[in-house]
Amino acid sequence: MTPFTSFRPLVKTGFLWWLLVVSLLLISLLFWAFSGGQQVPWLLLIGVCTIFILASTLGYFLYQGQMNRLQQQLQQLQELGDATSELLALPAKCESESSFLNAFLSKAVALVEGAEMGSVIVIQGPDRKLHFAAAYGQELKQLQQLNMLLPQTFQYRLTGGRCDRVIIINDTDNTDDQIARQLFGGQLIRATLSSPIYVEGKLYGLLNLDSTEPDCFNDYDSTVIDILSKEAANAVALYQKSQQIHQLSCYDQLTGLANRSYFDQQASQWPLRQQLQSYLILLDIDELKRINEEQGHDHGDEVLRQLANILRQKWPAKALMCRLNGDKFAILSYGEHTQLSEWLQQIRNDYAMQQPGINFSCATVPFNGNVAESIDLAARVIDKHRQ
Repeated sequence: MTPFTSFRPLVKTGFLWWLLVVSLLLISLLFWAFSGGQQVPWLLLIGVCTIFILASTLGYFLYQGQMNRLQQQLQQLQELGDATSELLALPAKCESESSFLNAFLSKAVALVEGAEMGSVIVIQGPDRKLHFAAAYGQELKQLQQLNMLLPQTFQYRLTGGRCDRVIIINDTDNTDDQIARQLFGGQLIRATLSSPIYVEGKLYGLLNLDSTEPDCFNDYDSTVIDILSKEAANAVALYQKSQQIHQLSCYDQLTGLANRSYFDQQASQWPLRQQLQSYLILLDIDELKRINEEQGHDHGDEVLRQLANILRQKWPAKALMCRLNGDKFAILSYGEHTQLSEWLQQIRNDYAMQQPGINFSCATVPFNGNVAESIDLAARVIDKHRQ
């Protein structure tokens, strides 16, 4: 049980009632004592007791209301704390940045009581084009059809282009904003809240929460969204850094294809199918050493990049591709041997158009699950053909 859920008023209700009774008895005793043994002024006593009871009752309800508000605020703080903790843990659980943004948006909508729908907009390119990366309660594809730039948003206009604070519009009838007044799913947005998301000092995107009811957002909602946006920025930065580390450790920096170690790891999990043969294809660029010596290493690097791009863009089937080392590439793919040969010929033709006079040798061997054996077999086939 958390400190917030175990919270209780400091003064018990039963004790308050006993305190009221004792106070009334003391007031009656004082009236009797000051009457000097004469007749007690009952009307005055009843009036004083009535006023005391009314004042005590009012004080009690005010006290209870204050304690309830305090308990509600503490509960909200606990939910906000839980949400920010979960946000920092989300990058490790999400497969993509898009899935993280959808999870983040769902939490934001859940924490802001008046929010019915929302979106996360990512700022793209030097022209600062708006790309809707996540949506809640709205059609994402419909949002992505909007062709808008950052300066067209009320976030940009109301902050003088700084986009440095949370903005609330509680009645869109009083604004000409092109997003806030859009009709989504037959529902007119009447109130909207927008918070900038900065990742490492650069404007990454905007969090927008919307409602069909006017005047539903307040300063507390603004504070909640501001905190969530900052934590989301930390989580996005963490995710991006983890992706950079993954890219550096698993992919060849020159060609963008998988490196040998990552290829071996993925190939070890390659599902062998009885109904469809798996093949390993080895490609070896001819005379790359001579190209480097005669035309320079920059041209040699471009030769490698061009082949990698063509393989990635033109290979018809789903496949694992890697740059093994130097001038060698490997492809692990399903298909019939004749079909693979046709695809390789098309790759060869496309490559010859981009790099005239440069060719590659290749060999296609059945893949039985052992990467090293298959690569060694393919290398021997290429060597035999070159002799």
